[in-house]
Amino acid sequence: MKLLARKVKGQSNFQTNKCLLSYINPHAAIAAEYRAIRNHIECTSDNNKLRSLIITSPSTREGKTTATVNLAISKAQHGEKVLIIDANMRNPKIHHIFQTNIAPGLANVLAGECTLIDVINQTKISNLDILPIGMLLNNAMEDIDSSLMDDLLSMVTTQYDCVLIDSAPVLDALNTNKLASKCDGIILVLSSGKTQNESALKAKRSLEFFSKAKIVGVIVNNS
Repeated sequence: MKLLARKVKGQSNFQTNKCLLSYINPHAAIAAEYRAIRNHIECTSDNNKLRSLIITSPSTREGKTTATVNLAISKAQHGEKVLIIDANMRNPKIHHIFQTNIAPGLANVLAGECTLIDVINQTKISNLDILPIGMLLNNAMEDIDSSLMDDLLSMVTTQYDCVLIDSAPVLDALNTNKLASKCDGIILVLSSGKTQNESALKAKRSLEFFSKAKIVGVIVNNS
């Protein structure tokens, strides 16, 4: 089944969001940094295409959502068809960044209330679509670790060149490790001057112990 993406409504402030710097100014130094990160991921994939990547951090406010969005933009500008999935059930932000509705979305698909065709949104950035978190239900956390999530990822990875998942911080949410196990790779985001060494090591060990996927890279913000 071919997925169709809906156009996002109400993006009057679309270009004012700082998370979209790689789109607003593709010639800026930060955009070049994300292109370098994109190229690094491609070079370290050992000829195995990493179609699904989860982006996480040890704790909150370490820049993982900004990293997710700018990496997605870099890949889209490179000609890849990219989907961002907001799986951060504690503090979802993707719908806010792209000025669209929070629901329907991922949680509603996993609850069987709607299909992917109903919830994937097309952005103004060519080749980039988003799947917002949706309306959070009582069993939403458990649904992330269900076979329905496996089926969803299997479907979107056949329709997109790359799927980037913005998740909750790994030390704050147990289901992040479970979700990471369903992906091809993990990117860990740290914040220089904020992330404590102990937290970074604890997050790394947690991901390596509980997840089958490997950490393909670390992004250090504010360095």
